Amino acid sequence: MVLVKEVLDNLVEKVNKRIADDEKYKKKLNDVVKTVLVQFDQDKFYNFKLDKGQISPVSKGEVEADIRIQVPFETFNKIMNKETDALTAYFEKKLQIKASLMDKLLLQDLLK
Repeated sequence: MVLVKEVLDNLVEKVNKRIADDEKYKKKLNDVVKTVLVQFDQDKFYNFKLDKGQISPVSKGEVEADIRIQVPFETFNKIMNKETDALTAYFEKKLQIKASLMDKLLLQDLLK
């Protein structure tokens, strides 16, 4: 059985490594402070924060956030396993992102 927090932790670790390995990218994110809330299914909330070029460990719970993502875990898992892509899920209304355009672009850049 796949654990939601474990999948998110692995994603955060991967993104943090990418940031750490690319000094130019890290510098670009150095002044960015954003809170991200991910909601899976009805009541499973997880959050993390991007601050000074580093993503914090994932925490459980609902918080005020700059970027709110709502997605069924099954769809999220398919995106992570490259069985589908985020754009397709977005157009099929299986993935909802509530954020400013700039924050959506930031999210896209972080996850590529």
